[in-house]
Amino acid sequence: MSIYETLAAYGESSRYPMHMPGHKRNPVFKMKNPYSLDVTEAEGMDNLHRPEGMIRELMDRIKSFYHTEESYVLVNGSTCGILAAISACCKKGDTILMDRGCHRAVYHAVYLLELKPVYLLREPDRAAGIALGITAEQVSGALEEGKIAAVVLTSPTYEGVVSDIASIAEAVHKKNIPLIVDEAHGAHFAWDEKMPDSAVAQGADLVVQSLHKTLPAFTQTALLHLGTAVIPKERIERYLAIYETSSPSYLLLAGADQCIQWLLEQGKDAFLRYHRYLEEFERGAQKWQTIKLWRHPDQEASKLVILTGTDRLTGKELAELLRQEYQIEVEMETGNYILAMTSVADTREGFWRLLSALSRIDAELTQSRNTDDGTEKEFLPVVCPPCRMSAYEAMNGAWKEIALEEGAGEISAEYGFFYPPGIPFLVPGEEITKEVLAYVSAEKQRGRKIFGLADSAGERIRIAAQGICGAKRTESGTKSEEKHG
Repeated sequence: MSIYETLAAYGESSRYPMHMPGHKRNPVFKMKNPYSLDVTEAEGMDNLHRPEGMIRELMDRIKSFYHTEESYVLVNGSTCGILAAISACCKKGDTILMDRGCHRAVYHAVYLLELKPVYLLREPDRAAGIALGITAEQVSGALEEGKIAAVVLTSPTYEGVVSDIASIAEAVHKKNIPLIVDEAHGAHFAWDEKMPDSAVAQGADLVVQSLHKTLPAFTQTALLHLGTAVIPKERIERYLAIYETSSPSYLLLAGADQCIQWLLEQGKDAFLRYHRYLEEFERGAQKWQTIKLWRHPDQEASKLVILTGTDRLTGKELAELLRQEYQIEVEMETGNYILAMTSVADTREGFWRLLSALSRIDAELTQSRNTDDGTEKEFLPVVCPPCRMSAYEAMNGAWKEIALEEGAGEISAEYGFFYPPGIPFLVPGEEITKEVLAYVSAEKQRGRKIFGLADSAGERIRIAAQGICGAKRTESGTKSEEKHG
């Protein structure tokens, strides 16, 4: 089938979307024929890169609601906002303090600007293996280590973990440097009284939000907020002109406009209903005996993280059960949990369908769980592989391709990550350690697919030709000639 036919069939199927985009295909959100809305910068249509008319009016409504210096509507997703924000705050070669759990867009900015990253590592929930928040004490300590141009954090994480941005902002501002927060998964915060405060309200200087992830808007629509006057607007706009398309989609702009207008007019009542559905789901989940709804004091409520509760069922297998037996599609699957993304556009029937399916699965697992050995697994903190050269040097220098299993001690010339969530476990320039290889092997056994490596199967990897263990390298199973990125 064609792409259009496949999309039409998926949209008309009975499969319920426990994944983004946040409109959830809810029929309450409607548009005319999309072709009739797809125009260019004709007379009276305004211009995203120099807004003076209807686009400026939309920006002003958003700016007024968030109380920002400026708020920009994006049609290239949060990615272009992150690239623009970091570029506006950093010069080529600067040192940046960043959350190791940042989305790969941050790593791409590091590569493009040849930045020197200093990483903030997250402690895991040792029972679930889910990364917890970053503390102000961590940030303050790291800022004492050297000259930092900017700080970049992700809050909330994919699993909904929120860091104390207000305290972190205070620590960062003592050093007179900007704080950039990737709040892509928290676009709903400012509109929902029961959610944490937005990073904008907590003092962050630049905040990027994906409208489409947790609000009823089209994929690729996002916002970039300039929360303070630390960075001149002119610098932000210069880099948005570079990273954002010069032919912006008016269909996406119209979707963003409709989303904001709907929130202003109906958001309050809609979020009250939404929280009733969430509370009903949580009450039902408390009855499970094997699988478990993961909750943490620092987690916001919209993300439903379901731990499998048994080594006999992986996250991939649980997701497949929901897909095949119950026609429910979740957002993410890992070795030991799945993530169901909810939004204000979800229906009560959708929540009930997920709860009923998981309750039935739990009952079946509980009946047969006496075959488990009862050993509880402990997840340890992430340890970054040693950095041996910059990402720019590794990706643009000579490289060889080898079998991944032979890579111990070599220097990676490419990223390795699982998608979603798109957070690299290996960055170009880092040493491929035995720990990395063991982690990859374990995740592959659980059915997860690696992205970013030389081949789609995740069996081969490009390494820097001048690796630290070049003397031991053999040509068996490798390309003998050197290549350049």
